[in-house]
Amino acid sequence: MRDIDLKDSHFKIETIFRKNPDEPKIFEFSVELRQYAVSDDSGCLAVPGYLGGYVVQAGYLPQSDDDWYFDIFDMRSDHALEAFHILADERSLLRKALGQGGVLEECTCVAHLEQLSVHPSLNGHGVERRLICEAKRVLARSGLLVLMKAQPESLTVSDADCARHAADDQLGFTAISQHRYPGWLAGIWNQYSAEPADETVSQKLTWGADVS
Repeated sequence: MRDIDLKDSHFKIETIFRKNPDEPKIFEFSVELRQYAVSDDSGCLAVPGYLGGYVVQAGYLPQSDDDWYFDIFDMRSDHALEAFHILADERSLLRKALGQGGVLEECTCVAHLEQLSVHPSLNGHGVERRLICEAKRVLARSGLLVLMKAQPESLTVSDADCARHAADDQLGFTAISQHRYPGWLAGIWNQYSAEPADETVSQKLTWGADVS
């Protein structure tokens, strides 16, 4: 894997929404850090940071016997299926973790941040955090429950990574249960924003020493 040259590049965070052609209650999204040459902005050189997921706008949270909801998560990945079981079977854990009274019953849609990867050359630049913050900025809406595994691409989960995400107030996450569901985080992103159509949103990224 080649290194990412920061000196001769500039970067943009771009958010892409895609409607699911088979199911109108689902939309896919990705938040991508794209690299461009300083001298030529016409084409993307690489995507060294990527956050992908989906939002289910069913109007309710699932029970364990909800086949429609189950199929949505089951067809995606093993940890997506684990997310379904947390939603359907672990309401008491979610309520305890979120600590916001009856707010869970007010949730009408679910976002699962399913994939997260950052090129090793960009470690220490806060890219992962920036991608999650941008996802929160564009997805936040009334009644949105968000689930994420701290290391979705890894077979092992670092307690430190989970604690770092949960301690960052701007991300809005809390650990569900480090004993029963290590690495899993939940949050309520309930600031309203208009529902996105198919579109790409660009945001220029400026590197700085204070980015963490």
